[in-house]
Amino acid sequence: MKRLWYNGRIVSMDRAMTRYEAVGVEDDRIVYLGDTKEALTQKWDEQRDLEGAMVLPGFSDTHMHMLYYAMFQKNVALFGVDSIEAIVDRCRARIEKNHPDYLLGMGWNQETMKEGRMPNREDMDRISTEIPVCMLRACAHIAACNSVMLERIRALKDVDPETISHVDFINGLLREDAMRLYMDVLPRADDSYVRELVEIGQRDLNAAGITCVHSDDLKVIAGMDPIHLINLFRELEAEGRLTVRVYEQCLVDQADFDRLLAVRSDPADRESLFRTGPRKLLQDGSLGAKSAEMIDGYVDDRSNHGIPIYTEEELYTWIKAAHDRHMDVAVHAIGDLAFQKVCDAIYKAQEANPWADHRHGIVHAQTTSPALLRLMKVMGLQAYIQPIFIDSDMDIIEERVGERRAKDCYNWKSMEDLGIKVSGGSDCPVEPFDVLDNMRAAITRKNRAGTKVYLPEQALSVEQAVRLFTSDAAWPSRDEAVRGTLEKGRLADLVVLDQDLFAIDPDMFPQVKVLETVLNGKTVYRA
Repeated sequence: MKRLWYNGRIVSMDRAMTRYEAVGVEDDRIVYLGDTKEALTQKWDEQRDLEGAMVLPGFSDTHMHMLYYAMFQKNVALFGVDSIEAIVDRCRARIEKNHPDYLLGMGWNQETMKEGRMPNREDMDRISTEIPVCMLRACAHIAACNSVMLERIRALKDVDPETISHVDFINGLLREDAMRLYMDVLPRADDSYVRELVEIGQRDLNAAGITCVHSDDLKVIAGMDPIHLINLFRELEAEGRLTVRVYEQCLVDQADFDRLLAVRSDPADRESLFRTGPRKLLQDGSLGAKSAEMIDGYVDDRSNHGIPIYTEEELYTWIKAAHDRHMDVAVHAIGDLAFQKVCDAIYKAQEANPWADHRHGIVHAQTTSPALLRLMKVMGLQAYIQPIFIDSDMDIIEERVGERRAKDCYNWKSMEDLGIKVSGGSDCPVEPFDVLDNMRAAITRKNRAGTKVYLPEQALSVEQAVRLFTSDAAWPSRDEAVRGTLEKGRLADLVVLDQDLFAIDPDMFPQVKVLETVLNGKTVYRA
């Protein structure tokens, strides 16, 4: 099948930022880039007049949770909710309408709610005293539960005492590694449920112009064995039902790591739509929940240095286990103390067993310092950043860590200036996977309302912001030679936009419409 898009503004995102009027594909590869006149002299099975629309490489999101997102689309989304009362009302309405056996929700943020506090067990009991209820904070590092959920968690067997210690049974709060206990209470998911979640997730991703996600999915579905989930993704691909590339950030229990290695994708594979990617680890929590590991603690509690997920020895052991098998690691670290620990562990692993081609990285890399960034560059570490985070964090960073440390948060331009490999993501469902809004945040450093600016000296150019989600986003998955730019012979992943991002005010990016999304030369979304 030979297809042509012509009369457009096509930006290749190659190093020269070459522009064309037409792009042609044959099957899954780009075979033509040039002007419209010459393109129309050739034979094509299908032609589309772009009427001046823009074409870019298909968007990538290099850190998100696709199945988590879809799961909350089926349950209760609380993003932007302005009060605990609104949470209660919304959840009661869902129960009255659907009569579920349990209720999950996500998205509340006490910093933006009228009560100015976290919801607690008593609030959740007002939703129901008959079915388990669990409502996750926007950061997914703390959750509020009702009494039914708490009693079922208390009755669980063989739970690690350290994990249980992070359950506040009085106030009904789960923190950090206790966050996943609610999944042990829920009914086990079957294959049809997972397939439905994939359909929901990829449908919405394609509508946003996204053709590739680095997604952390293996521990989010109740009762779903991670290896079986990997096989389900592969079945969907074999059936022709995957419409987005999924590069799995593999978060598994330590006991499952060897099983994961047995089904790991061929590291040389660049074309399968589903591939296992780096080993995913989490070292700390979030600033919003005051669980990010901070060297100097928090402004209102200097003794609180956050909640480490692993000891330094454990962190080194789990990183080295992947490193020794030439498997990259992607480690969640928001606080500067967690950041330092991850760097130390990777340095030790590399010193013990040098691997010149590693692409280890830090997910979020939020609170840094000039010294940490220089260390990151020297060690060849990449940063998976989420520009959209500043919208919700700019109001709390200084009150959490103080004015001096706040200036070291979200220092993306410093990373770019040092030559650190940086790519963009959303951490959805923590934030929406709206790539255009994410770009806006990276360029303007403004909140969505446009009323505040955070460290404008760390703003990126339009080109840098677009690269975060196109050409630079291909590097983390080792795909820079096959996709991420529009060049002959490369995979035909495209997004068509109704406006030229390089010709409009970045504040207007969220109003730009996705007209078409193309994966491997096939249209997977058309407005």
